Amino acid sequence: MHADQRSDDSGPRIWGGTTLSERRQARRSALLEAALDLIGEAGAGGVTMRAVCRRANLTDRYFYESFASRDELLDVLYRQTAEDFLEPMTVFAVADGSSRDRALSEALVDKVLADPRKSRLLLVEPYSSTGLGQTTISVMPAFTRLIQDHLFARIDDPVRRRLAAVTMASGNAGMLSAWLNGSLRATREEIVDHLVAMLGAYRTLYQ
Repeated sequence: MHADQRSDDSGPRIWGGTTLSERRQARRSALLEAALDLIGEAGAGGVTMRAVCRRANLTDRYFYESFASRDELLDVLYRQTAEDFLEPMTVFAVADGSSRDRALSEALVDKVLADPRKSRLLLVEPYSSTGLGQTTISVMPAFTRLIQDHLFARIDDPVRRRLAAVTMASGNAGMLSAWLNGSLRATREEIVDHLVAMLGAYRTLYQ
């Protein structure tokens, strides 16, 4: 029955089995997914309000229901994607043991390979003029802190620990970006081995 219903006088408005809040969230998710598809096809430069709405089969009214601008959509999408990468990396980084470095490196590389759209947004698009510069600057320190506080926790000198973490984080981002855009030709195993070797090299350098 297509009519507003209430389970009680104070309950949420229901239409077609979903609440207004649920429908708004579904539209927001559809817009974000459409933007990811466009990034995978043509980069963030192809993400416009109209293109996103066409891909999501929604009108611009619903775009502005969730986002004030195209830049805000990209900001939200980038932060969500960064969190999606950071969460599994954290699980391995806070662990300990001789296999931690390889397990973490494999998790990172497999995450990069799992969804090329997200990997392109996180690692390739910040190098182009897409308006993601300030978002990247505010997000990347979380990855640096993860390396600094866990992977390099045994480097006693705080300056050297910070130097190693910043260099490792920025270097990995550049290396993975080159791998994704094809300018660096290497296998998954070679990338994993390199990450493991670099972690060991920094610890040895500053032991």
